[in-house]
Amino acid sequence: MRVAGAALGALLALGCGSGGAASSSSGGEEVTFDDEAAANRAPPASEEVTRGEGLLASGDARGAEAAFRAAIAADPRDARAQLDLGLALEMLDRRPEAEQAYRAAVAIDADFAEALNNLGVLLRETDRVEEAVRVLAEAVRARPGLASAQLNYGLALEELERNEEAMAAYRRVIELAPREPTARVQLGLLQLDAGEREQALLTLRRAAPLARENRALLSALGNGLRRAGDAAMAARVLREAVEAGEEPAPAPVVAELALAEFAAGHREEAEQILVRLVGERADYADGHYLLANMLAARRAYRDAARHYERYLRLEPRGPLAAEAQGRLAYVRRQR
Repeated sequence: MRVAGAALGALLALGCGSGGAASSSSGGEEVTFDDEAAANRAPPASEEVTRGEGLLASGDARGAEAAFRAAIAADPRDARAQLDLGLALEMLDRRPEAEQAYRAAVAIDADFAEALNNLGVLLRETDRVEEAVRVLAEAVRARPGLASAQLNYGLALEELERNEEAMAAYRRVIELAPREPTARVQLGLLQLDAGEREQALLTLRRAAPLARENRALLSALGNGLRRAGDAAMAARVLREAVEAGEEPAPAPVVAELALAEFAAGHREEAEQILVRLVGERADYADGHYLLANMLAARRAYRDAARHYERYLRLEPRGPLAAEAQGRLAYVRRQR
């Protein structure tokens, strides 16, 4: 989640999910998860910056870049112009230059939380996670009520396996933006990994109505619900994930739905989902492995062997290869 100036609105809510509704921080200030809060705190916009933000909002990143550079030429200490320039350059896929712009904004104003946040996101996305954590820590110090920075901080901490700190950051996001789903999903998954099954179920169930139409979040949520023991809800969420978006669902999402249906006791339906999946995407190795397991469970050993063999042809050194070899040997003995 990046943040920008007033004119950009939700257009630039990039990277990690949808925004949320207004809430109150522990200090009583009004905050939001989208760009309204950033607009309230961003430096005032010059006429050229306002024009550039309008161009950026309309998708004209090149025109916006020219406007922001003109603003910087007129006032080299225009931190807001540097922030917006970074956004324009990211839209143009010119990340090194975008990083320079964000760093320039921070050099002008060391407490410019929006610029620190965007710089931290860019660092994390370019595999400099330890530096990203340090920068995002500065962002949340400068603006404890900036929920997007808290969320990005949590994601970076989790990537470094600093899970207790990540969970604290996600809880803070939930306080600031109760309708933001990503923090709830990530928190629930970490609670599940920590063995806090009942609490994880509660957290994940509360995330479900907030993750509408977000395939990536719904897929992660469904996986967590299945592993936490609520297979029926997992199946409902994963059906929604499969149907979300205009493009066909990725094969792992469809396979996850099959696992949830199987766990919910809908074994015939689960098997048919995988039959269709490997029929349409014959090179999806994990689909063959999962289907083989389901076939073996109902003692269709000949068909199970065929799909274990197919997995091993596709992934002879895959992560499931040793297990597939053992299971293949077993089902061959049963025929």
